[in-house]
Amino acid sequence: MDIQTEFQISKREWENIKVSLEMCGDTGDFNLKKHLYKRPDLMRNLIEMENKILTYDYSTLEAAFVFAELASKAGEKLGLVGEFARTFGSGYSWVRTGWFDLRWINLDRKVRLKDYVINQVFFFRLFFESDDGDFGWDFDSPEVRRKLKLTFDKFYVWQSHPESHIEDFMCYKSELVPLWHGLSLILDSPVGRC
Repeated sequence: MDIQTEFQISKREWENIKVSLEMCGDTGDFNLKKHLYKRPDLMRNLIEMENKILTYDYSTLEAAFVFAELASKAGEKLGLVGEFARTFGSGYSWVRTGWFDLRWINLDRKVRLKDYVINQVFFFRLFFESDDGDFGWDFDSPEVRRKLKLTFDKFYVWQSHPESHIEDFMCYKSELVPLWHGLSLILDSPVGRC
């Protein structure tokens, strides 16, 4: 594939994300060509995602990478910054593809790992109100748009009022601590107290 094909694929996926997040606000335009030139890993994953889409739909690691990258940029366009934008994008990717994204994690900073995992789990729990995660959702459906709006609003509140993030953590602590411990063991990272 060439850059024009990769651009068309990224444009299609940006529009899909834009549609699914339209209740959150206008993500506007994004200079995809410029971004693609800066991110050869994104270009590679776009190609692999497209090659696998007929067989696996969006349930691939490559699609997870693409959605995490583009949804993080959409989160920034909607007002999220830094780790909130990245974990929002990764959470979006997780509920869209079924793949949990760990690539933003800074293993040298254990607090970041914990915050990152907790925020992704929060996204998942807010989006899937029940324990059943259906990763084949239709991004055009009004129900999905409503769920994404509620999730985005929560991330925006956490960013604006960090104390609310701590309060919400305490509500979900019994669910989050076992997951945090499990991921820490997998990543061979010492576990601190939550």
